[in-house]
Amino acid sequence: MSKIMTNLSSGGGFSASTNEALRIAFTITICMLAGKLLDLDSAVYLALYPSIVMTKAKDYSLKGLVKMFTPTFLAASTALLVVEVFQDHPFIVWTISLIFIDQLRRRANTPAKLGGMLMPTFNWILVVVFAQTTTMDMPDRIREILLSMIITIIVTKVMVWIFPMKKGNKPPVFTPQYVTYQNRLVSMGLIGCGLGFLMIVDLISATFCMVPVIAAATQFSRSKFIDVVERRFITQVGGCAVAVIFTLLMAGHQNIIGYYALGLGLTVFIIARLMTTSEGVSRDIHGDALLATMLPIQLYIGNNTLGLESTFLRAWELTVTLGILFIVYTQVTSRCSFQREFVGH
Repeated sequence: MSKIMTNLSSGGGFSASTNEALRIAFTITICMLAGKLLDLDSAVYLALYPSIVMTKAKDYSLKGLVKMFTPTFLAASTALLVVEVFQDHPFIVWTISLIFIDQLRRRANTPAKLGGMLMPTFNWILVVVFAQTTTMDMPDRIREILLSMIITIIVTKVMVWIFPMKKGNKPPVFTPQYVTYQNRLVSMGLIGCGLGFLMIVDLISATFCMVPVIAAATQFSRSKFIDVVERRFITQVGGCAVAVIFTLLMAGHQNIIGYYALGLGLTVFIIARLMTTSEGVSRDIHGDALLATMLPIQLYIGNNTLGLESTFLRAWELTVTLGILFIVYTQVTSRCSFQREFVGH
């Protein structure tokens, strides 16, 4: 037994890419199963957080993981406080949200800070929209957010120990970019309009469409903006397609935990293997596709439901959202001069 554990803790003799793919697959699968087995009202966070950690995180130490999640938890908690205090004044909630978005954007002057802006902004939007348009117990939701973060950190640390990482090269250093008023206006306008729409229209399923909106709206250059829109169309809609295939393979047997776990683990591993054997843009595409696939699976597949209709609706909403962003690109940004892209050294 000790020899087996020693072999596992040294990477199991796997290649670096296979080792990483196994670490990703086990982490995401275990977290998603925990969300199902614990019967959480917000089990989707146990698909969202491990997927983000496994595809975006650079530091897997306990301090690094806590540092990664802290802004997100603070953003969600502050959003809850705002909606509780101004629950009868949605316009004030929306205005404060715009100020929050603008302050985050003003400070996001490097690629790392831009990436770090996504989760706090998205979680703020989730809390505001769900508080305004549903009857959910939001304090319980915040507790589930914290529980999901703790579970993700624990599972991640265990999987990093079993499938250890090799020390990589230092990340490139980027010159901080000056964030102009135009950059802030674009971010605040696109994200703020999306949030305002979701606060007015009872369309909860469209809330997760804000992820590509945030990613595109925070870009500095027109070329990066359209790159994000095109890439997200491939990954987000493609992820829904993969989720549909997975759902059909379940064929009503998703309540058999062993069968579900095996199918989920294989699906995650296949996408993770494609990601770990790719580099650059191709790696980012597979990473985005992994998140886009796991979210509808965790959101819509229940013990008695397959959620195919909801998955198709999600794909349609994403297509419409990205189509609107493309129209914004062609009709609005072509008349504005975005700043140059980041220059690394």
